Amino acid sequence: MPNPLRIALFGGTFDPVHQGHMQIARSAVEALDLNLVIFIPCRQSPHKDRATVADESERLGMLELATAGIPWAEVSDLETYLPPPSYSWITAETMHEIFPTDRLFWLLGEDQWNAVASWARPDYLADLVEFIVHSRGGRPAPKLGFRAHFIHGGHPASSSAIRRGAPGQLHSEWLHPDVARFIRANGLYGFRD
Repeated sequence: MPNPLRIALFGGTFDPVHQGHMQIARSAVEALDLNLVIFIPCRQSPHKDRATVADESERLGMLELATAGIPWAEVSDLETYLPPPSYSWITAETMHEIFPTDRLFWLLGEDQWNAVASWARPDYLADLVEFIVHSRGGRPAPKLGFRAHFIHGGHPASSSAIRRGAPGQLHSEWLHPDVARFIRANGLYGFRD
């Protein structure tokens, strides 16, 4: 019987996906010897009141461009088929059904780690996955009942900063060139060629 794959589920709005997201995923692959990182754009976050700026197909398209040619990266449209809001436990449960013999991780930032106990069915989620917690600074605290691995690193990119950029300033240095072209070609976030 082959060894189980080590697969990280990386959920988020990715509005837009940027080089910081890619650096976090790369750090997780290197630190935990992952076989695959599955980027899963959230259909509707239960923790955010406002809708995303880019729609589901645009965010999926940007993720496909950002991950093209990366052998350990895959994009899933799973949450576009699930009823909103997007609960992590449902996504993890569904992925567990798809990959029943593999080892699943949930990749998240320190801010989300600090709030994970308030998520829907956190104990059940913790039964399904191990957490990979990315921190830009200090050491996040472990949580009883949650298997966690801590990785560190920093990148200045911010989706909200990209969205609210000054007119004509897209922060292209934070984006894959094809993602920057996609944003301009589709007039996203007020930027257009």
